[in-house]
Parts: sequence; C-alpha cells; structure tokens
Amino acid sequence: MPDPSPGPVRSWPFTGRDVELRAVAAGLARDGVVVIAGPAGVGKSRLAREFAARSGPAAGVVTASASSADIPLGAFAPWLRVNGDEPVTALAQVGTALRAAGPNALLLVDDAHQLDTVSATLVHQLALEHALRLVLTVRTGEPCPEAITAVWKDGIGERVEIEPLGPDAGGTLLGAVLGGPVDAQALRRLHDTTRGNVLWLRHLVDGERAAGRLVLVDGRWEWHGPASLSPALEHLLAERIGTLDGDEAHALELVALGEPVGLGLLMGLASESAVERLAERGLVRLVEDGAREEVHLGHPLYGEVTRARMSSPRARRRRGELSAALRTAGSRRAGDDLRRAVLDLGSDSPPDATLLVLAAEQAMNMTDFVLAERLLRAAVAADGGFEARLGLGFLLGWLMRPDEAETELAAASEVATTQADRARALLARFHVLAFILDRPEDGRAVLAREGVDETGEPFPETTGLSAALEVGGNDVVTGLATAASVLHRPGVSSQATTWAAWAAAYGTAYRGGGRVRELVARGMDAARQAPETVAMLGNLGFADILEAGFRGTPDDARARLDWVEALPGGHGATWSALYHGRLALEAGQMATAARLFVSILPSFPGHGGGWTAWFHGMIAQALAARGDPAGALAALEAAENARHPVIRIGDIDVDLGRAWIAASRGALHDAVAAARRLAVDARACGQRVVEMTARHAAVRFGDRDQAEPLTELARVLDTPRARAAARHAAGLAARDPDALLGAADDLEAAGQFLAAADAAAHAAVAARDRGRLGDATAAAERAVGIASRRCEDASTPALELARAPLPVSSREREVAILAAEGLTNRQIAARLHVSVRTVESHIYRACTRLGLPDRATLAAAVAPVRTSSTP
Repeated sequence: MPDPSPGPVRSWPFTGRDVELRAVAAGLARDGVVVIAGPAGVGKSRLAREFAARSGPAAGVVTASASSADIPLGAFAPWLRVNGDEPVTALAQVGTALRAAGPNALLLVDDAHQLDTVSATLVHQLALEHALRLVLTVRTGEPCPEAITAVWKDGIGERVEIEPLGPDAGGTLLGAVLGGPVDAQALRRLHDTTRGNVLWLRHLVDGERAAGRLVLVDGRWEWHGPASLSPALEHLLAERIGTLDGDEAHALELVALGEPVGLGLLMGLASESAVERLAERGLVRLVEDGAREEVHLGHPLYGEVTRARMSSPRARRRRGELSAALRTAGSRRAGDDLRRAVLDLGSDSPPDATLLVLAAEQAMNMTDFVLAERLLRAAVAADGGFEARLGLGFLLGWLMRPDEAETELAAASEVATTQADRARALLARFHVLAFILDRPEDGRAVLAREGVDETGEPFPETTGLSAALEVGGNDVVTGLATAASVLHRPGVSSQATTWAAWAAAYGTAYRGGGRVRELVARGMDAARQAPETVAMLGNLGFADILEAGFRGTPDDARARLDWVEALPGGHGATWSALYHGRLALEAGQMATAARLFVSILPSFPGHGGGWTAWFHGMIAQALAARGDPAGALAALEAAENARHPVIRIGDIDVDLGRAWIAASRGALHDAVAAARRLAVDARACGQRVVEMTARHAAVRFGDRDQAEPLTELARVLDTPRARAAARHAAGLAARDPDALLGAADDLEAAGQFLAAADAAAHAAVAARDRGRLGDATAAAERAVGIASRRCEDASTPALELARAPLPVSSREREVAILAAEGLTNRQIAARLHVSVRTVESHIYRACTRLGLPDRATLAAAVAPVRTSSTP
C-alpha cells in the first residue's frame, strides 16, 4: 500500500520523556530552578516548553541566540520599555518587570548558554532571589556564561541531563508520527543512524519518506535502500562539523570510511594534532578496546555527510590507504579481516576471494547479512569457488530468496570435489527446498538420491538434519534420540553438529531437563565454522530465551539478550525484537509483545521457514489478553494460512492463541477445552513443558481439575514456573484465597506477572465467596495493580471478575457473553453442549439476581463492548 501522505510531518508528538518531566518537576519543586542540559537536537527545548505548557502561570519564554548574544539584554527585548537605556538601568527595568509576575510564575530561558553577559547576570540574580520559577536549557559541549554555570555549580538549582531517545522510546515516537508500526529493521537503522537525536531523526524521516524509501507496506513502515541526506539535514550536520583544515578533513575521511580505526594506525596515516583537534570538537571519540585504543565517529551522521562529500576517486584512495596499513599491520584483532575486505571492495586493491569468504563469515557472525551478501558476491566474482557459492546460496535461502539460492547451490554442487563438500551442498539444498520453498518431499527425494556414499550409506551430515526435522515436526522424543546419536559421535562435521544441537536445544526446552544453554553454545561454536551455517546463530540463541520463559527464570536470559542487543545490522534488530517480544509475552506485557512481533513480520514472508505462523500465534495471544478478540482472530487466521508443512514447533502458540481468543470472548468452556487438548497432545509428543504451560492456561481460565497433573509436572520439571503453576491450580481447586495469593507471589518471582495477576484475581473471588470482603478487596486491588503496573493494563477473564465483580456464576457470565455476541439460546446451547432449557435457566437466574429485565441488558452488563487494539 503506498504512503498516502509522503510530505513532512509538521508537528511531532511529545513522547518518551516521562522520566525527564518528573525530574524537572521534582527539581523545580525543591529548588525553584532547573537547568536542562543535553547535546544539540536531543529535545531540550521541546521538553522545557512541554513542561511550561503544563505548569500553570508563565512569566514568559526567553529564547537566546547567537545574534542576540552581541546585544545586552537582547534576549529580553520584550521587557524593555525604552531602547538605548544604559545596561544597568535596563537590567533593573527588566528585573522589576519579571519579579512583578510573582514567585509562582514560570520563566523559561531557552539556549541560556547563548545569553549575553548582562542577560546571564539577570538570570543569576533571579535564581538567587527565587523571584520566580526558572527553567533553563543549555547545550553540552558549548561555552556558557559563568553566571549560568554557577546556577548548578553553586547548588542554586539542579541540572537535569537529557540523553538521546532510546530505541524503545524512539519506536513509540515514530509509531505515533507515522500512524502505524515500524518494522524492526527500519527501527534499528533509524536509531543507529541518528542515535536518538530527535531533530536529526525528524529530518531523516522526512527526507526518506519524500524519497520513497521509507514506505508503508501492508500496514507497516519499512525502510529500503541506502540513506540519503536531505539538504536540510546536510546543512545541520555541516554546521555541527564546522570548517576543517586539510589535515582534519583527511583524518575524518579515514575514520568515516574505516570506523573503527586503531589509534596507532590512524596516527600513521594522518596528523596526530589533527586527530586531537577532531576529538576535542567531539567529531571523533576514543574508545579503549583491551590494550588498544580505537577511533570512532562522534556520531554516525558525521560519517554520512563526510562520505557524501567525497569524490569517488578520493574515497577509493582513502580506502586503499587504510587497507594497505591493515595489511602491513596484520590481522591482530577480531574483525580486522572483515574491515580490510570491505575496504578492498571500494578501493583499487585486487580482490582476495579467500579473504572475502572469511570476512563474510565474520559479517554473518554479527548477523549483518546485507554486508555478508555483498562480500560473498564479490568472492564469487573473484572465483571463490565452492565455499563462496555455498555460503551465498545458504544465505540467500535464509533471506527467503529461494530461487536465487537454488541457482547458487546448484553451482556449488557442480564444483564440489569431495564427499564432505557434496554433503554440505546437499544439506543447504534441502534447507531451501523443505524449509523455504515448502517442498519437503522434493527435499527428501534429493536426500535419498544424493545423500549416500558409494556403499549406499547415508552421509553422516544428514542425521543431524533428520533430528532437526523430527523436533521441528513436534516429535521431540525421536528427535532428541537422533540428535544425541550425532552429538555423542566423534569426528562429526560442524554442519551435522549445528543441526543436531539446534534439535537438542529446542527439544530439551520443550521437554524440560536443563542443558539448553550448553547445547546452544555448542551449536553456535559449530555454526561459526562454515559460511553456510553461521547465519543460524540467532535461531539457535532463541532456545535460550524459550527455556528462560518456560522455567520461570527470566534473569537467565540476560546474557543472551546482551548478546543479541550487540548484534549490528537489520537482522540483529529482528532477532532482538523476537527475543524481547517472547520475554514480554511471558511476562504479560502484551502491548509490547504484539508490537515487537508485528515489527518482524516483514523479515519472514510466506511461511517464513516455519516462523511466520509462530509469530502470528503469539500475536493472537497478546491481542486476546488485551481484550481484542477481533484482532486476535485476524492474527489466528494469518497463522493458519502461514502454517509450514514440515516445521510445526510453533503450533503450541497457535493453539494457545485459539484458547486465549475463546477466553477473551467469554467462552471459558471452549478456552479450557482447547487448553486441555493442547496439554494431551503435548504429553503424547514428549513436550512436558508445553503440557505444563497448557494446563496452567486452563487454570487461569478457571479450570479446577488441574491440581493433580500440575503437581506431578512440578515434580518432574522441578522449575520455579512449574511449582508456581501447581500451587495456583491447588489453590483454585480448594478455593483457598491465601494459597492463591501465595501462588501469585511465586508467579511474580518467576516473571509471570499476568499469571500472578490472575492468581490474585482468583484469590479475590475465593475470598468473596467465603465472605471475607476486606481480603477480597485487597486481593482485587493487588490483581489490578499488577496488571496496570507490570502488564500494560492487560485484560483476562479473571481480571475482569476482579475489576467489576458481579454476583453471577462463571457459567451465567459465559452465557451472557455469548448472548452479547449475538448468539441465540439454541446456538449457545450447542456451543456449551447443554440444553436450551439450561441456557434459559442461566439467563433467568442471572437477570433475577441483578434485577435486570431481559437478556439484552444482562449481556450489556456482563460483557461491555470491546474495541480493537491491534498494534
């Protein structure tokens, strides 16, 4: 769908600064003076003006500038009655006028670092006297009058530092500005390019929309192609960089093309004093990396504008200088080969196919697949042979471009000279056929025809792939046994180990029993050994996230989150959004989970190798738990349409999505039945953790018959989450409010905040049934508090009872909700497997108890209208 309004957004909303607003308010209440400090473009003025707009009477707004700095009291001209007064007289005159506004009035002085000396003296006097409330903004790194710096140095007022917007706040802002979600890769690129500088972000977004590169596709914003600086943004950056002499320009160009550049290497190519001057002006910065100092750009956009200003011949010459220096110094650090290969691509140096393949592996290790493809194509063009074509073919398949992948993999098979190489090419071809092209039978035929040696024995590498297919198809018991046969065999190839470790890690996460982190580490070590498997790192790492959520030990995911957040490139952003989205779903932060899952859908077109249906299933759960059954139903339909013929490991979340949709519509009988079916199926597949998750979902929907099986699962699994689920089930079965509150404690400790809210809500109902109305009120308040504080105001059946208790039974409530959906009594009876007379009886008793005249008013009272909240 084309962007309907490609013009610039004239007014950006104010968002993402609640913490800073509170800090300014607290400082002003305490001292009467606050100085808001931060770099140019970070949003100091917008924050100050927003605060002023919310803060009652205002004495006025003073805006200093470079031009007014040469005029005594130039910024305070509106308060001067007569021009030409002596500075002392004028100072007294303006001071008197401002003091007349009273101590409760607010004066905003924007860009106070640019005030002239007389104006700065006036501001200092007003601050000392507390004559009125003062909010000042100053730019860090700029000269500032002593009278202004004294405000915070002498403790007259508090200085509040404003940092650039973080990725989450930036994503929220962009979603509000653009009127829709932004995909994960675009968000990462926009943040990495602007580093949260709102002014520069605004100009970049306006320019990229106008150029047709930031576009609306299927309801989501995507950014395609390289960034290009608009004239307005280039002008802002040029002002910030200022005038450079020849040595400074040379040094900055080298850093812009080779960042990061070792300090010693840069000093050998450019003037030492020039580098020092660039650092003093903040155009470059020094970063210690072990025993070596590296030079980075002060901001990514300094590199964009510097590269844009270089002619092609000069850029090639500079890259050649850096490459030659790196070649002379040798590859001493991780990434040096990658850096040299990238420089060679844009220089006059002859291509080195071996170096290009090695560099591509390093790029894929960082999930920078765009750079990896560029390097591998250059390696193929440089006659890199089998390794280059195999790596490129697998990468193209991973990027969901199967036709191109088939071409490269066929070429790789033709030049393979050993059995091991033929096996590697065969595995890559099967991956594309079965996982990406959804032709598993063709893939198996290729394996049967070509995956055997001269004696007819299967290649050992195919066993690891078989394990992955078995676990991916939800046959966990068989898959784990097959994976173990590979992992315990000496001398197995890295490719077989990678696939077997993937199967063992995911299978163990679903079965329970620990060791997932160890298996993920082994799989990652193996994946890094070959160009066609290193792209699987993000896929392998997700097993760590799954286990942390399933066990109820979210802190165990911290190391993996740190790893994924450090990954550069768009695909690093995709994996980061997936990891954080999954943990948000487990915690009950459903708005965040839905937003993050929606943001990664563009990276997985079609069946997405089995991922797409999984994502939609998790979106369905998140939307249903937000009280949006219509949006959840749409997500569930998308999940059904995207189901993969072979990879079904995400079916658990599709089936849970179906159960949650029934619950959100008030059909608790159907919700419990769906959860129970999933539990039975999971147990048959050896997925004991999935069984526990499904049975606990049934408990949250009100099922009182899960205490015994969940107690047995808690003994088998022995995890915090399983024990908490068993305690919840036992408390619900006994209708024991104290036990249910204990379960809420355990679930909170396990990071299951929405489940904890449900347990507290169940405690409220149990206490109410026992006549303990004070305890019921306290439990209900706790449930609602958890939901609002930790779960973004999610809505579940239990919480609805706690928020608006009505004296009706759960079955009477269920009947009323179905009536609200427009079902007749006969249709309700068929849905609930009861007689029409029973339905009529439930409606009659509920109406009598509530004093309502008919089923329509009952439906309105029990089931208020919900609106869609699809992100």
